[in-house]
Amino acid sequence: MKATVVGAGVIGLTSAIRLREAGVDAHIVAAELPAETVASAVAGAIWFPYGSSPDAPEAGWGRASLEVFADAAAAGAPGIALRDMVDLRMEAGPDPWWANPERGFRHTGPGDIPAGYALGYIQQTAVIDVLPHLDYLAGLFASLGGTITRQRVAALADLSGPDVLVVNCAGVGARALTGDADLMPVRGQVVRLGGVELERVTIVDEGPLAYGYVMPHGSECVVGGTRVPGEWDRTPDHAVTERLIEKAIILEPALVDAHIVDVKVGLRPGRSSVRVEHEAVDGTPGIIHNYGHGGNGWSLSWGCAAEVMLLAVG
Repeated sequence: MKATVVGAGVIGLTSAIRLREAGVDAHIVAAELPAETVASAVAGAIWFPYGSSPDAPEAGWGRASLEVFADAAAAGAPGIALRDMVDLRMEAGPDPWWANPERGFRHTGPGDIPAGYALGYIQQTAVIDVLPHLDYLAGLFASLGGTITRQRVAALADLSGPDVLVVNCAGVGARALTGDADLMPVRGQVVRLGGVELERVTIVDEGPLAYGYVMPHGSECVVGGTRVPGEWDRTPDHAVTERLIEKAIILEPALVDAHIVDVKVGLRPGRSSVRVEHEAVDGTPGIIHNYGHGGNGWSLSWGCAAEVMLLAVG
């Protein structure tokens, strides 16, 4: 069987890789090459199950993805490392469902908590430097015989045929391709800082520093972030840049000596739930949809790719 995968971000690349590994003649068509994608190439990427619950499909997809990331880091794959992550909380409560003693889960000590926060959780996670790792994934796909064609797709039906499966991994572009009104862009701005080397990730999803994060990559780090639903504009806002840096310095005071390397704006594919399902189309193998991951694209990528492979070949 042949497959045309639409989209060259992390969702498209991992889906296409798993399909080729399963014997499907999969190739990618995409309006943007991996390093140009509006979500995957901008993200301050770590493995973290934002908004997931233990009994949701996303939890299983996330666990599967973390296993792949850990193996890749152990093998020395470019752009990926395992580091401790500090997740700050406003109120004490039960340990999160994703707590895993095998990954060093523990509570923070008093010196690890900024003013206003009650506690934090520490656990090892995967930290992804997106551009080198996207390049690695594209190289892995090519080594399996896959190709990426730069092409803007007007309609998924244009790609289908009697023996061609279409796999829709178009991110925010899936809104126009499917007419899915539940899918919308969620604008996010990030700042890349240089000159300071940090050892751990820090994130906070509530309270005065929300939605702040610091994600280190060698002598640089990505800091963020913002969430603006329904906004397509990708022009960086200087005032937002200043606020992001201010919050990052509170989380990691050493960043006061850092300098700005780059500022980017991305568009997460926000949806009420991730859509991974097969759509029957008469006379063809149909369409597999794999989109709507919001800020969890990297975290769910390999798990969703395995689901796509199962839907394609059983």
